[in-house]
Parts: sequence; structure tokens; C-alpha cells
Amino acid sequence: MPMNCTPRKSLSGKKRIFISEYKKMKSNNNQKSTLLGLSILMLMIISSIIACSFMGEDSIIEEEVSFTNPYDDAVLAGTFSKPANTNNFPTVILVSGSGQQDRDENVYGHKPFKILADYLNEKGIAVLRFDDRGYGESSGDVWDATIDVLAQDALAGINYLKSRKDVDPGRIGILGHSLGAMQASMLACRNPDIAFLIMLAGPGVPWAENHIAANAENLKRRGEPEEVIESGNRLFEEMFTVMQAGGDYMDIKDKLSDVISNWKQSLTGVAKEQMNEFDASHPRYFKAMAEDYASPLYMSLANFETAKYLRIVSCPVLSLIGDKDVQVLSSLNNPAIEIALIQAGNENYEVLELNDVNHLFQRCETGLRDEYSTLEEPFDEEILDLIANWILEQPSVALDER
Repeated sequence: MPMNCTPRKSLSGKKRIFISEYKKMKSNNNQKSTLLGLSILMLMIISSIIACSFMGEDSIIEEEVSFTNPYDDAVLAGTFSKPANTNNFPTVILVSGSGQQDRDENVYGHKPFKILADYLNEKGIAVLRFDDRGYGESSGDVWDATIDVLAQDALAGINYLKSRKDVDPGRIGILGHSLGAMQASMLACRNPDIAFLIMLAGPGVPWAENHIAANAENLKRRGEPEEVIESGNRLFEEMFTVMQAGGDYMDIKDKLSDVISNWKQSLTGVAKEQMNEFDASHPRYFKAMAEDYASPLYMSLANFETAKYLRIVSCPVLSLIGDKDVQVLSSLNNPAIEIALIQAGNENYEVLELNDVNHLFQRCETGLRDEYSTLEEPFDEEILDLIANWILEQPSVALDER
């Protein structure tokens, strides 16, 4: 589907552009009007055809691997895959989003990380992807795993890559999706030897602020009245106030239960009718909600702000958010991401809004969660191409005189 919307200007004067326009811009920058330029282009096309003719099942080497997080000795199991026909490859580790995921990030019947890994391998990029702690073949406690602990799992993967003789430790980048993008920003901030950072649907505003705005946007797109949207905002605002104050699990859980109970009693009109119907059909929902939001992970997210880390990131950064993403809103988060990178003095970044794209980077109509499983496309190929080409264009992964 063509992306024909008008580009928007960003705060720095760069364009927030859509994929077709991005590719056109890159093409225009590289065009040569001379006969020599055309000859070089033809040679490149011929070389690409020859190279592609060798790509196939035997062109990728896959290896089952494991590595240990020294924080609590959790063993993370994963797959390392690399091009078979070269040793001169950059490497990227993939970090999954919220909820326990396997190494393929298997969600809603799709395997976006498997698709992404295969595509990057075919483009000459090695990939490490792994099962989340306590899931698949990975061990490790899940209950006490804050975002810092999860980030240390990914850091253990980076350190594992550095230990491999076939991986250049100076050409390792990190790609995170959603919650994984938040972890990736932390690691890129704390580890200046990371070659590049890719954020897929990663928030730039504080997590709590995005959470409230995303919930409101979901209700709005579902056609809910303003009264219902406002009541939902108020519930989360009151819950986050309790969480941001801190405390032990039982204390926070009890306080959140009280917030929810008082909120229910305060509702009137349509909001009260809808809540009563929902409560009757989902009797444990709000009890489980208080338990989940009091957990160590949610408590660690309550005060989390990605921009705090991006303000220190100096490596190249690519941030992509779909304009129909209802979990991480592009209009809210893109400006915050870009401001943080400007404050960091980072001169090599792209902050892009992708037209008609959802949280899973599928081309879509509504962007709502119940649409994910109905879409045949697991991961838009133009976005895959954008990611691969961006990695290969980075000076930090280009071969030098070493």
C-alpha cells in the first residue's frame, strides 16, 4: 500500500517521513547524472543479482546458544544466526516487548523477531535473539524481575556476543521493541561501546504518561464517549500516584485496591453502567489489576522515563513508531525522543513516523489490538528493508582498517 501522506517537520528541521518518501530521499541523494555513475550503478545491480543467487537455506548458519545473567544466574537460551558467506558482518541483539515472549517474539499468531532475524541475515547482518527469562528454554525468576533486571539479561547477551571469536565487539548494536526499546535505551546509555540503537515503538515520554494517553486513544478509536475516556484517565492517574510514591508489595496492592474501589463508587451515567457490566463478566479483573500493578516490574516502570537515558546516548539511533500504534503514540513520543537526542548532542539519528502501521509493524486499518491476529502480514517488508539498510549505512558498523 503506498504511503502518500505529507511529511511533517520535526523540531530539529529534519523530516518525519514515511517509508516510501524515506527511500525516495535516499535514492535522490545517491543518484548520479554522469555516465560513470550509471556504469557504477549497473555494476552494483549485477553484483546484487549475483549475491542474491547464492542466498538460500545454506547461506545462513544458525546456532543454539545460552548465556548467563550474573545478577541472579538466570540462563537465557537463544539462537545466534549469521551469514555463511562472510565473516565481516555487524551484529544486533533483539530485545522483546512486554509480557513473556519466546525468541521469535511469538504474539497474536505472528513471529516478528523470526522474520526480522531472517531478513537481517539475508542482508549480511548477524542476529542474537533469546527467550525471555522464565519462558521457553530460559530460566530465571520472573516475579522479581524489574526493568533493570530485564536489561541485565540483554546485557548478558551482549557480553556473550563479545566473547565470540566470529563477532567484532566494536560492531554490536541493540534493537528493542516496545518495553525492549526502553531496556535498549538504558544499555546504550550505560555502554558507550554499543555501535547503534534501534527503538521499535519505544516511548519517549514517561511510561506512565504514555500509558494513560494510550488507554484514552484506545477508547476513543473504539467510539467510547468522553465520559468513559475521562473516567479511565482518572483511574490510572490515581493508581500511578500511589505507585510513584513507592512502598512494599502488600502495601501498594492494598492501596491500589482502595483506589479502584473508590473509583468504581464515584462513577455515574454511562461509565458506571459499562463498568458494572464489565465487572459482572470479569469478576477477577480489577483484583488482578491491583496485584499486577503492585508487582516489581510495574513499580519499576511507574517512574521510568526513556528520555533520561537518551539524553546521554551518543551512538547512532533509529526510532520508528507507526501512526496507528495505540500502545505507543507517535504524536506524543516522537517529539520527546527527538528533544532528548538533541540535548545529547547526537547528530546521527532518525525519528520516523510510519504511515498506516501498528504496534507490531504491520500495515493496518485501525491499529487496535484485536486487529493484530487478523492481518496476514507478520512484519511489513518495507520496514524490514529500512532497518537493514540503516544498519549497513552506519559508520559505526562499516569496516575500517582494523
